[in-house]
Amino acid sequence: MDDRMTETLEPYEPEDDPSYDLDGYEYEERTGPNVLWGRIAILGIGLLLAFFLGRATAGGGVDEEQLTQARADLEQAEEENQRLSDELAAAEEEPEVVETPAPETTEAEAPDEEATGDATDPVGETEGETYVVQRGDTLRGIAQTFCGDAQLDDAIAAQNGIEDATQLAVGQSLTLPPECTG
Repeated sequence: MDDRMTETLEPYEPEDDPSYDLDGYEYEERTGPNVLWGRIAILGIGLLLAFFLGRATAGGGVDEEQLTQARADLEQAEEENQRLSDELAAAEEEPEVVETPAPETTEAEAPDEEATGDATDPVGETEGETYVVQRGDTLRGIAQTFCGDAQLDDAIAAQNGIEDATQLAVGQSLTLPPECTG
């Protein structure tokens, strides 16, 4: 059986072919400069010319006075940034509590609370501590922090006339009820 995959072939012998006769070929030896080195030299000269032409046509840069002023502005901005970062970190760590003094009125000047029906002060008490709402605050969290009991969130809402506890605004001032300040 003849298998083409395993069949061995006889190697080609150039001796039988007269076209492979290299004995009669004469090699010419080059005596001139190598072309590759010439191309490398031209490339190097071109790069040097481009470098010097670029340096000669480049601008003079920034005036020394402008550079000094820009550096001073940068330093001032970095100091301001650091100061603001410190203030922000301090504000996030400790909530701001502001004491509001009770208004001083005499008996004659004091309005009758039952007759006026003051809508801005539902409980009728304006004295007590005031808290400024910070980012991330909730009524329950404020009640827990200042009253010691998260259940007093309804008392804070009633004191400030808040109907929807989810509508607290950053910067809003809340008057804490007597249960929290006492």
